[in-house]
Amino acid sequence: MLSSDQIESFKADGHLILPSFVSSEQIQAWRDQFWGHLGCTIDEPEKWPEKVKGFKPDPIFGDLPGLQSIAGQVGGGHFNGGGCGVAVRWPQTGEEWAMPESGHLDGYPGEGCQAVLLVGATTYLYDTEPGGGNYVYWPASHTLAHRYFRQYPDRIEGTFRETPEWDERGWGIFSDDSPEPAREFAARAGDVILWHGWLCHSGSSNVNKSPRVGFFARWTHDDDAMVREAIPADPWHHWAI
Repeated sequence: MLSSDQIESFKADGHLILPSFVSSEQIQAWRDQFWGHLGCTIDEPEKWPEKVKGFKPDPIFGDLPGLQSIAGQVGGGHFNGGGCGVAVRWPQTGEEWAMPESGHLDGYPGEGCQAVLLVGATTYLYDTEPGGGNYVYWPASHTLAHRYFRQYPDRIEGTFRETPEWDERGWGIFSDDSPEPAREFAARAGDVILWHGWLCHSGSSNVNKSPRVGFFARWTHDDDAMVREAIPADPWHHWAI
């Protein structure tokens, strides 16, 4: 469960970092499963596949009791989901790393998602360093998205991508005026970052020597139609915090 201070930080920044949230034992079990699925080891880069297909960790990242407890707390029992997306960034040594210029949103029904995402969680199976393929986010940018959708509520369906502003700025609509510059979530294995569905974020290239193996969980509201119906003045109206 999150403390009152953690909740206030999450609401202000649109993200919250939870150090050592996943136990080292669980991380090691997932590592064993991951490399067993691939039929190689972290020390055999010549055998690493270009893409990772069909891997499903046990237990599922989003099913961890600690994460389900937090989802229940912040959603008041109305957030559904969890799951586990697996995203691997293999090393691309020899390339020059650069911070992404803009990111994207997951908190709208598009890009294969049929509901408004409210909260996500990310962790890594190995420690990462800057330039290591990290999750990148724009702190407090969830406030920009809220302001935008309050002004254009019908665009929550993804139609912001059909506007002249999109043609000019792209995803910069949701990050150009962010209160702070983009940051990398460079973290230790088992650290978790919780992120609001309207937090602008991006992947990044990995120019280091170790692969970045990321797990992602996501939750939506059990009454998605209500969430889409109107954008409330309070961006946390559909939450329990």
